Amino acid sequence: MIEDLRYGIFSNNSKHISNDRLTLVGLGASDIYVYSNWDNAVVALENGEIDVALVDESIHNTSGADCVRKLRRHAVRSLPVIMVTPDQRKESVLNSIAAGCGGYVLRPYSMETLKRHVFAAYMSATPDEIEQELLKSSWDLVANGSFDEAIDSFSEILEEVAEADKNPAEEYFEKGLNFLAQEKYGKAIIAFNKAIALNEMYAEAYKGMADAYKGKGDMSSYQDYLNKAADIYAVQDSLDNVKELFIEILQNEPDAVNPFNRLGVKLRKDGDYHGAIKAYHQACTFTPNDANLYYNMARAYTYAKDYESALNYTELSLRLDSSLEPSRALHTQIVKLIEKRQKENPTPEESTPKVTIDDELEE
Repeated sequence: MIEDLRYGIFSNNSKHISNDRLTLVGLGASDIYVYSNWDNAVVALENGEIDVALVDESIHNTSGADCVRKLRRHAVRSLPVIMVTPDQRKESVLNSIAAGCGGYVLRPYSMETLKRHVFAAYMSATPDEIEQELLKSSWDLVANGSFDEAIDSFSEILEEVAEADKNPAEEYFEKGLNFLAQEKYGKAIIAFNKAIALNEMYAEAYKGMADAYKGKGDMSSYQDYLNKAADIYAVQDSLDNVKELFIEILQNEPDAVNPFNRLGVKLRKDGDYHGAIKAYHQACTFTPNDANLYYNMARAYTYAKDYESALNYTELSLRLDSSLEPSRALHTQIVKLIEKRQKENPTPEESTPKVTIDDELEE
């Protein structure tokens, strides 16, 4: 499989170019292209002429991380972009991950090391064979005018999005954040790759559905599914922003006991209340007995107007620390908000389940 891929080497360092090319040839590759300036690189990326990019630590005084960002702007999101660099500083690794690299190889490297990274990057950035074949056959049905069959086929790909509580790509993304917090950078990169690859696949399936409905003359459904594809890309943009923010926290506060709590605070201040709530829930796995954390969760739920959940978390915060005055004040405020809403809307509403805590937490 590796020998069949098309490789792009992005560098203007002749020694590094020679070494990378010889290594790829040793792995059986024959389609190897070198891009030492951005003009040629942009054309190749936009035309989809490469399957894997190897990026040097700098090109014309542009840092490796910035090179990755430039590649991302002109290529499909899931293109495996592997940094190949002698720079092993933690800051550089995190910057490259924030930029969207799909692998990080330290020079000097062995042929086996590059092979392992290329394989991991490509496989994690690519849907599995069944999904790839399903996508291909679905598009073939559109091309042949079998629009109803195409819609059924694309729907199979999208079933896991429709049936899951959240986009499965987000689960991989959250795993990536957890791996980052544990300094398991290789695993974090693979998890982020999978998240992007899944979102790419869902977006393509939605675009396929749109084309099929267009073929049937249903322009309303056509526009609806185009919007769904755009929504998937918007989700990925949001995830990328959260990843960069989280890495910024890790870099600026390396000793933070719970970086997810800090992420939640930043997202809440930015008005992303649902993102903040997700971050706080991840924070609970790090510091489950932190009364301040549950107070922060309650604030986020309050801003999101989920007053029942907010009330539950203020109560949990006070059970952990009865002297926490901000929690007590927020609890009083939320009770008043709930009473006000009940007066304005007397129809009984389904209550949110109470938060449960284990015996250790109660002690």
